Amino acid sequence: MARRLLALSATLALASGCPPAASPPQVAATEQCLRVISWNDLHGQLGADEAFIDTGRVPAGGVIALADHVDAVRKHGEPVFVVDAGDLFTGPMESTMSEGAPVIAAYAVLGVDAAAIGNHEFDFGPVGYERVVAQPNKTDADGPEGPRGALLARIADAKFSFLSANLRTSASGSPAWPHARAWTLVERGGFRVGVVGYSTRETPTTTLKPNVDGLSFDEGAPYVGESIRAARAAGASPIILVAHASIEGELPQDLDNPKDPRGDKHQGEIASLLDGLGADLPDLVVAGHRHAWMLGRVRGVPVVSSDQHGVGYAETRFCRGSDGRMSMHTLERHVAFASDPPRSDLGKRVAAAVRPWIDSVRVEADRVIAKVPRICLPQSANGTALAESIARAMLERSRKEGLVSKDAAAVAVVNSGGIRAPILAGPVRNRDLFAVLPFENALSTCTTTRAGLERALGNMAKKVSTRDRFPFGIAGAELRAHRTKDVPLVLDAINLFEGPAKDEVVIVMPDFLLYGGDAFLEGVTCSATRTSPVRIRDLYAAALPQLEAQGCDGAPKNVKID
Repeated sequence: MARRLLALSATLALASGCPPAASPPQVAATEQCLRVISWNDLHGQLGADEAFIDTGRVPAGGVIALADHVDAVRKHGEPVFVVDAGDLFTGPMESTMSEGAPVIAAYAVLGVDAAAIGNHEFDFGPVGYERVVAQPNKTDADGPEGPRGALLARIADAKFSFLSANLRTSASGSPAWPHARAWTLVERGGFRVGVVGYSTRETPTTTLKPNVDGLSFDEGAPYVGESIRAARAAGASPIILVAHASIEGELPQDLDNPKDPRGDKHQGEIASLLDGLGADLPDLVVAGHRHAWMLGRVRGVPVVSSDQHGVGYAETRFCRGSDGRMSMHTLERHVAFASDPPRSDLGKRVAAAVRPWIDSVRVEADRVIAKVPRICLPQSANGTALAESIARAMLERSRKEGLVSKDAAAVAVVNSGGIRAPILAGPVRNRDLFAVLPFENALSTCTTTRAGLERALGNMAKKVSTRDRFPFGIAGAELRAHRTKDVPLVLDAINLFEGPAKDEVVIVMPDFLLYGGDAFLEGVTCSATRTSPVRIRDLYAAALPQLEAQGCDGAPKNVKID
């Protein structure tokens, strides 16, 4: 959104849509310098993102635009190293339907050197768009049929290393997952660059849980520290930690904050990880997961993150003096403004590399599904009519599919985190719905009690983020809640609209929630679970024409916050 740009520090280059100026900061003639280009959370974005979604002003982002900017940095003449902090996949139609293949092709042309494994790298499950979850008892040994078949195919195709030091198998004493590396060493222009990977410990609750069955993401610091020591012993300098994880609450925005020069006030997964590393610290952390602009120090270590969709990138310059000592010379963030056609030969070659996938879905992607009279926002502090309309479509479809009997009490719940973009006023194309609902979640149900329903909704309400973003859309019931200074959201009452007065209630939800996503069903006893092959995005597309008159904008009717 536009507010993201307002948070950028003075180091952000916003002067124009042109690449950075060709004159580097002055360094001693005896120094040798390396430039590290980094980004995070590309989410399959190939071309420029919708301006309203990210910059609010001009087209930016996408791997083609990033190629233009990387090309400009390489023209400085100093060696350039390129890393991605994870979540390469899941997003636009042309990328998602091919399970991330165009991103791998683009990165091969662009020259990406390493990437962290993010939680959404596991979204696709087995090979094949029609299959999101593997058949029971399948393992990685089953290759394309296994729970991570699509990811294994992308790793096999990649010319760069997928990294995660803390990605372990859940059995046999937690050895490393054999299909990824903990760290890598790359020689570039006289530098030996070490890169260590880290995957968020939230991965099992932020992707489809069956797709990470048999894997563990805990206890990151010992494994990351071990990898950093190994890289140092191999002569690596600098060492970059690409971590698909972030900071909670206030984000660092200044490298030289006189009130907190080491960034000791910051909390969250990155801070905890650095605390656990002791003296085995990296020279730079490239973070992701939160989709935020971030630049500053955490526990004394420079940390940078560049929003999402390739809208931004960071440029870090390490210089080595005649005495062999390495130091960080500059750390800047930039917006990756996009040009059509691309400005550089590299941008044109990346565009050519991904064009087959774009062309293969163009007709279906541009198909108009419906028209809506006003913009429908995905998230707000008090909920949105868009989230409620998705939940209502889920409830109606579940009865048509026979997942819920006509006389059963039922409530549909959709997690707000799965709704990633607004529906803009006017024609709504198929590609637009992929931006709104990018995840391959299927319609699911389970039967519980009214107390179980209250517990499930309470699990979502207790998140810190609910102060700024109401956590779900709901249909089939009215919910009353309030906020206090100390508690983000307190649920006061849940009143069902229909069904008998008996205690039993069916929860209709995305399979992401059924499998344990967002800890929705933690402590809840569910029985008679069922999953339909119908994706949430597809059932909402079928329901969208009904919204042409009433729209999906404004506040929800089923949520009342005092």
